[in-house]
Amino acid sequence: MTSMKNPLENLSAEALADLAAYEHAFDEGATARIAARFAGKIATAKTAQRDGACDRTERSTMPAAPTAALAATAGAEDRASETTHRRTGRLVALLAAAALVVLAGFTYADRIQELFVSYFGGGSNVAKQAQPVGATATDQGIRLDTVSAINDGDTVYLIVDLVDATGDRLTEDLCFGDSPLSGMRLIGENADGPYGYGEETLAFDPETRTATLMVTGEGLASGETATLSLSQIYTNKTDHDLVADDLNLADLLDRGGTFEPIDWNAERGFSGGVSTEFLSDGLAAPEDIEEVLVRDQMHIEIPGLDTSYISNIAYRDGFLHIQMNPADSVSSGWASAQLYDLIDTRTGKEVGSYYGARYGSRQVDGSAQAVGDYQEEVFRVDAADLPYLRLHVFGHSFDTLIEGDWEVSFTVPDSVEILTAETRAALPGPGEGFVVNTVEVSPLSVILSFTYESATDPHDVQAAVQLVYRNGSTSEVGKTISGGSSLNEDTKEGTLYFVSPIENFDDVVALSIEGTTVDLR
Repeated sequence: MTSMKNPLENLSAEALADLAAYEHAFDEGATARIAARFAGKIATAKTAQRDGACDRTERSTMPAAPTAALAATAGAEDRASETTHRRTGRLVALLAAAALVVLAGFTYADRIQELFVSYFGGGSNVAKQAQPVGATATDQGIRLDTVSAINDGDTVYLIVDLVDATGDRLTEDLCFGDSPLSGMRLIGENADGPYGYGEETLAFDPETRTATLMVTGEGLASGETATLSLSQIYTNKTDHDLVADDLNLADLLDRGGTFEPIDWNAERGFSGGVSTEFLSDGLAAPEDIEEVLVRDQMHIEIPGLDTSYISNIAYRDGFLHIQMNPADSVSSGWASAQLYDLIDTRTGKEVGSYYGARYGSRQVDGSAQAVGDYQEEVFRVDAADLPYLRLHVFGHSFDTLIEGDWEVSFTVPDSVEILTAETRAALPGPGEGFVVNTVEVSPLSVILSFTYESATDPHDVQAAVQLVYRNGSTSEVGKTISGGSSLNEDTKEGTLYFVSPIENFDDVVALSIEGTTVDLR
């Protein structure tokens, strides 16, 4: 008797690794879809097995034969029955094994499809453009899995899973540190410094404790080695929007009020916002101010807020200065956006800041580093109005920080097909002489490169763009910009982005720009 073999045992290690890359948890919808695909195949196998049983029943009703012949026939029938049963059983087993393999593949494709569509919008089968990545790293009980990537020649779109393997620390709202240098960065092997990157949480599954992200990186070439690194994960985001009605600012003025000079060179890079009034007074930045409030001269809790406190306050020369300090290291830094202004209780109107500044440094690994813990907002108000003003705090903070060292490297996938063409299509730009010179069309985007003579509003470049298909039909890309635009005032060049999956890309033959047809194939 021939022993049954595992249908996967002859696959190479690389093939098995490829199959393993498709292993993902099934959501309810994906499971239902995959089950429907294979129900017919399994039913067919079972029918074949039943048909074999019917054949055996028909043979058992043959006319009687002499005893010896009957015994031989019976033995042959038993052997045939065993063989038929074994073959049909093996058929079911093979189909079941194949179903598991292909099911994992379909589940992977369905999941990638849903994630990319949720990011780009539209119903295009963008999963066909995605390539598995499979690199992984684990630290602090958090596993980082790079799942799949698409390269459109300009941007790499990378789906990343963060899985909490040992706890329940991840949430839907995540932030990844103070800057690309300390939090997250996506960089190529030929880079002189960190490339531009972005990230967005696409999904969060509390049952598997998995947060799925879309990480985008620019300037990465097909085939080069890219590295995704992560050192800080902020979780458990809390939004703030409260007015400290029980906190009388005027009564606090005699408890603080001391100023000290500040060396902005030692604490550079933490400028706050300035108002148009501040600029009209001939000041350019908070660094034009030579003094700040003494740090932590007081400690006044803010009712309803446990992430910050008032660390000093003063009124001088018609300006109210309020200094706030985060209550802990987690709610400090740029991951949190703690903002404040004043509310006039007589009118309910907001009193905006004249200028704001962040400053402060501390010892990190034996050296002083600027961290900007202290935030000082300054308001131009009359002394007579002080008793009626209340502090208004808004923004968000995080109460959990996971620090570790996650780093994975992967090969940037080949670019999707890109159709390019030159043209001289006029744009109705906000100014003079807007002309499209080059177009690029990929399954994920339309990019128009143009020149111009003068622009009145660099943020209002628009175009009516249509895709033209082989059968003569058209579909509108959009009159408003879905991806954005950029202008270089020095070279008088600009770029217009439409980021959206294109349906039936293989059938696209031309692009219509404001009525000008540009052949692509």
